[in-house]
Amino acid sequence: MVEEDKGVEVSERVLVSCRDVREEDGRKELVWEKATVRYIGEVDEQKGTWFGIEWDKAERGKHDGQVEGKQYFACRKTWVPASASFVREKRLKRGVTLVEAIREKYCGGVSSEDLECDMFIHTSSNHRLPVTLVGQDSIVRQQSVLEELKAVYLNGSDLNRIGPTGVVSESVPKISELDLSSTLLSSWSEVAKLSQELPRLELLDISRNEINWAASAPELSSAGAIFQNLTALVLNNCCAEWVTVAGIAGRMPSLKELHLAGNRIVSLGCDNLELSLGKIEVLHLEDNRIADWAEVKRLSALTCLKKLNMSGNLLTDVDKYSEAHRPGFVALETLFLSGNVLQSWEDIDAFDHFESLKEIRVSSCKFLEGLDMIASRLGVIARLPRVSRLNGSVITPKERVDAEIGYLTEILTESVGKEIKDIEATHPQFKRLLASYRNINKNTVKGGGAGSSGDRTTIAKTLLAVEISLVTSLDTKEAVTTIKKKLPSNLMLNKFKVLVQRLFKVSGASIYIDREDAPEELLHAEDTLQQLGVEEGQRLLVVA
Repeated sequence: MVEEDKGVEVSERVLVSCRDVREEDGRKELVWEKATVRYIGEVDEQKGTWFGIEWDKAERGKHDGQVEGKQYFACRKTWVPASASFVREKRLKRGVTLVEAIREKYCGGVSSEDLECDMFIHTSSNHRLPVTLVGQDSIVRQQSVLEELKAVYLNGSDLNRIGPTGVVSESVPKISELDLSSTLLSSWSEVAKLSQELPRLELLDISRNEINWAASAPELSSAGAIFQNLTALVLNNCCAEWVTVAGIAGRMPSLKELHLAGNRIVSLGCDNLELSLGKIEVLHLEDNRIADWAEVKRLSALTCLKKLNMSGNLLTDVDKYSEAHRPGFVALETLFLSGNVLQSWEDIDAFDHFESLKEIRVSSCKFLEGLDMIASRLGVIARLPRVSRLNGSVITPKERVDAEIGYLTEILTESVGKEIKDIEATHPQFKRLLASYRNINKNTVKGGGAGSSGDRTTIAKTLLAVEISLVTSLDTKEAVTTIKKKLPSNLMLNKFKVLVQRLFKVSGASIYIDREDAPEELLHAEDTLQQLGVEEGQRLLVVA
């Protein structure tokens, strides 16, 4: 079927020739850049027809659609002062159809020898099929290549339209994965044609395209199902609005994974969210402009949601949850929040109430400023006992012990004289840590002071200030490194050894009390430092 040439239209994505010249393989070529046509018509005091364009690379622009005080068109990039230009039609080049782009990528531009040696495709049974295009049979063989294609990647191609009805389904019927990112596509209505053309499609990526969603209103308002077998839709950086995408997703019965990064989304409110996105398991919303946790809470009703990426947004805090005030998100296993502006460790405490959470990422959040990577990692680990992966790496049992001992020591240091209930309010993991690392000493203080009523339990002074030295031998006691540390008197020897090994980066350490007559080795792993006779101000010797 021959496609009717309608000429360049407003809102169409085109290639524009620039004055730049680049050299490739010894040849000089004109540089072509992507742009969107915003205006076609006359310009005051100029002859002929001009095309007003908005460049993808805004730095090439000369104005914002206004010339000599007259506004001819508006640019979409309102946050950029000058991303537009006027050019003649001879500098414009239209894009190609989907099948033309596929032929160029997979069948053109290489010699028959290259094709014979290097080119292959995956068949529907996942076998490698060598491709040889030679002689008079090349066209037939090219068609056989296209018919077997399952995964097609056209990132950065000159594609701007799907083409005549039936051509795609006839030429490339087996495509299940299709990457159309950074092309010249500008209309969802055009993309939606693939629903009929490629019924096997499972993954579709149209990221970094300047989609004019308003121009696709008739298609967007339709109610019928589309893309029956599509499981993953990627719409990163394509000016998508949340409400619009929710409506589209609700028409895709098999959709489980949705990517919407970089779309300047502020709110996640829409009608019938559960109906539209109730089957979504993976949702990527990174690099948007969501600042209020109340917007994130809207997603808590999505009972199938297992992974949520909110990195690079503007979140400043998280709701405070408790056993009585649960967060929802019943299936959520993975949560990414890196690069937000969370202010407090209390925000981390909140995630312990996410019952299915196994992995979290919180790097580069504001509350971690001033902490080194190890200290911030251990701080998060100690507060989230159910999480098994942090910032992309597995939490080891040793890390868990080190983190919890360190956190408990920190709590005890700052909590001398405080009431237990006040400590638990600030440190929700306190009671659990005490149970794991033996009970602290307790003093019962009789009432009598201002505001007191009856008995209350407070933290006794249970920290031992000791000097820990890594020595070369017990004879000389010459220290290689010495560290001063305050340790809980109830700390068990086996836990203390783990801490020592981390501090000095050694393994298999033996620990001794430095006594005047002879060093005394600490032997009973389950005994506490207090039970082993360690006292305030003593020197402990470590031999590795």
